[in-house]
Amino acid sequence: MSNQLAEDVKAFFQTYCAAFQALDVEAIADCVTYPSLIVSDGDEITLIAIANRQQCLLTMSKVVELHRQLGAPSGRIHDLSITELSPCLVQASLTMDVLDRASNHLYDFRATYSLAKMVGAWRIAAIAHNQIPRLLRCVAQRQAGV
Repeated sequence: MSNQLAEDVKAFFQTYCAAFQALDVEAIADCVTYPSLIVSDGDEITLIAIANRQQCLLTMSKVVELHRQLGAPSGRIHDLSITELSPCLVQASLTMDVLDRASNHLYDFRATYSLAKMVGAWRIAAIAHNQIPRLLRCVAQRQAGV
């Protein structure tokens, strides 16, 4: 894998994280290609097929609302591993620490992203993650004053 490819993928994640930190659903949707797929861990595995931008906006607005309840947290990526499948297709695995405004740890999650280079820009084609149960637990603890 070239250094440029790795830098481009890292830059993509900076943009994606900035969109979440800004609670900007439109900017998050700009990071996704359609159709796409989200596989989420929980009591049961959830598969969400995202057919178009409108559906992405609806799906991501729910996650953004939960982040809003946490006070627009920031994130820190570590353990980023990028596997080049082709010059236009990569698999990226990472751990994300989600932090409050004072940089205190709220929760973390692991995710694997399939990224496709579409019309010259990296876009998410699929995500597999364990974020939602951890996010929901964090929101519930905050609401309970824990």
